[in-house]
Amino acid sequence: MPVSLIPVLRLAWMAVVTVIATAIIGPPMILIAMLTSSGEWTFRLMRRWARTVAWSMRLTFSLHGAENIVPGVSYIITPNHQSNSDILALLQVMPVRFRWVVKQELLKIPLFGGALAATGAIAIDRSNRGSAVKSLQTGAQRLKDGWSVLIYPEGTRTRDGNLQAFKKGAFMTAVQTGMPILPVTCNGAFRIMPKSTLLFRPGHITVTIGDPIPTEGLTEEDVPALIERTRDAVAKNLDATYNPFGERGR
Repeated sequence: MPVSLIPVLRLAWMAVVTVIATAIIGPPMILIAMLTSSGEWTFRLMRRWARTVAWSMRLTFSLHGAENIVPGVSYIITPNHQSNSDILALLQVMPVRFRWVVKQELLKIPLFGGALAATGAIAIDRSNRGSAVKSLQTGAQRLKDGWSVLIYPEGTRTRDGNLQAFKKGAFMTAVQTGMPILPVTCNGAFRIMPKSTLLFRPGHITVTIGDPIPTEGLTEEDVPALIERTRDAVAKNLDATYNPFGERGR
């Protein structure tokens, strides 16, 4: 078989598995969401979906810094965004339950969008900054019982593997709710599946949780300093030389 066909066949296999997994897991998630309000079982099913897709891609994951999480505390989780594969990593290894902040357009995708909404995802309109911030605030205020919210502060995936500028939304929400920020760093996802292509390579992604950053008592005037502190915390564990295809990879 020509080597050039291998990535295409990997993509085709992953696509088939993803469609089947979504078709099987999506309807129960929607039904459970209609019958219950806790979100616990829909989140578990979402983790199962992610595990299945990751298996089809032959991805493996590891977690560092779990001891930095205080059980029962709700956080605003702020990971870097290297590629779509880090979404699977976060769903697999993060030891807290969380709601996603997603683009409004994703909820319009047949079946997948309904399943995503069933997890309690907070949809924002990125074209309307005021509306997006209000959606974040409303969504964060609904969190309780140890649920956290995950927001990619870069807003989109990196094009070169480097950390991008952080947007204000997550940090405005943090100071207005008093929820601590949990900086998270993913390594390996960019080289596994760069933004510029749908093709990927099997590999290993590491997820590192930094020290929580308190926000209680802060005001909007403190947001720029809070952004800088959080970005430094994420950058601290970012390894530009990390090889996801080494002995831990596939």
